[in-house]
Amino acid sequence: MRRFNNMGIILLGILALIGCNKVPSIPEGSGRLEIRLTDAPAGFEAVNITFSEISAHIDSQWVTIRVDPITVNLLEFSNGKTFELAAANLPTGHYTQIRLKIDNAEVVVNGQTFPVTVPSGTQTGLKLIAQFDIAEGQTLQLILDFDVRRSIVTTGPPKNPNGFKLKPTIRVSLKTATGSISGSVSNAEHLPIAYAIASGDTMASTLVEKNTGRFVLAFLPGGFYTVSVRDTLNRLFERPGIQVVAGQDHDFGVILLQ
Repeated sequence: MRRFNNMGIILLGILALIGCNKVPSIPEGSGRLEIRLTDAPAGFEAVNITFSEISAHIDSQWVTIRVDPITVNLLEFSNGKTFELAAANLPTGHYTQIRLKIDNAEVVVNGQTFPVTVPSGTQTGLKLIAQFDIAEGQTLQLILDFDVRRSIVTTGPPKNPNGFKLKPTIRVSLKTATGSISGSVSNAEHLPIAYAIASGDTMASTLVEKNTGRFVLAFLPGGFYTVSVRDTLNRLFERPGIQVVAGQDHDFGVILLQ
């Protein structure tokens, strides 16, 4: 019996060490910042953006969070899905901006890949206003909502476009300050899209999953929204005055498009 107990203690110690290795340690005087990326649907098969550097601004200086380039297909991260774009332990204090450097962009349309012109200002750094505090020993998550529909601009005549240009439209939110709206569409076979609208502006949109009918309008600031779900046959579900509360999900349950 004593041997069994000793072995149990040893195994528990090994498991504890393995568990500790999975959790990044936060040095004294620091907190952890995680920047996660999400997106809304757009009329492309893929939108690949290469981020070369990510940093945060505090006390008149930039603190680097990520320096190794990474290419992300934005369209893979919608319907509440996110991608960890950068994470690092940072000095405690009040931060005022996030800076993204974007080296390259491309879109895929009808199986063909087209380059997207990246303005020089974006290459030197796209600055996003983001007021947040890093507290000692704590982890803070920022959500960058990269709205592809507004960020990729077609150039040339509308009926005969000759290129694409990147004009990033990104909304920054503290994850803890946002809530969500979700539901299931019972007749989702004709590619419905769900929208959360406030003050006449679309704050979030997402494709409804064809197989399950589920949708999640995620990372919405607290407030009141009109929820609209419409498919390619112009069938519609719409309801105004839906309240979003930080940290909570408003679930419609099952809805029918008519």
